[in-house]
Amino acid sequence: MAAVLVVPAPLLKIRGFLRGWWGMLGSQSPPWAPALAVQGPASLLEPIGEKADGDEAPGFLDHVFWMAAPKSRRTIEVNRCRRRNPRNLIKIKKNIDVCPQCGNLKQKHILCGYCYERVKKETTAIRKQMGIQEGGPHRAPVVETVVLYEGEAPKEQDEGKRIIERSRKRPSWFTLD
Repeated sequence: MAAVLVVPAPLLKIRGFLRGWWGMLGSQSPPWAPALAVQGPASLLEPIGEKADGDEAPGFLDHVFWMAAPKSRRTIEVNRCRRRNPRNLIKIKKNIDVCPQCGNLKQKHILCGYCYERVKKETTAIRKQMGIQEGGPHRAPVVETVVLYEGEAPKEQDEGKRIIERSRKRPSWFTLD
């Protein structure tokens, strides 16, 4: 059980002034609400020490928020119709193609996942080698980097650039430009 404690507005003259002006405008005064209304347990208004005979200790279920329950069970047919609705089913993809590099299936116009993993591993290895050459973080040179694989020599245009040498054959997907 809850009680409401009402405290009247302290400025009675202002309230009367506003009511007068409101009446002069030709409309009826709105209901004036109290300045402060506080909701609290009813035990705050009862004197301490007095206890009613019918009061019981609050039970566990008194503080449970009860939610609405369905009136009847959904039938199997309704459930199946809802679950097998065409917009809920997985769409059949018709844009599947074979990757020309590795031969795995992939979507057209999307990078093959297997090829992407290989590229990711190779670039991670190149970055590690670059980190070893630099000697620590934040020491990267400002010049361009060239990656040379086994059996490749630097060209004239590579002078003044940082050269990373890999001790393996160049992958077929990592072309020279």
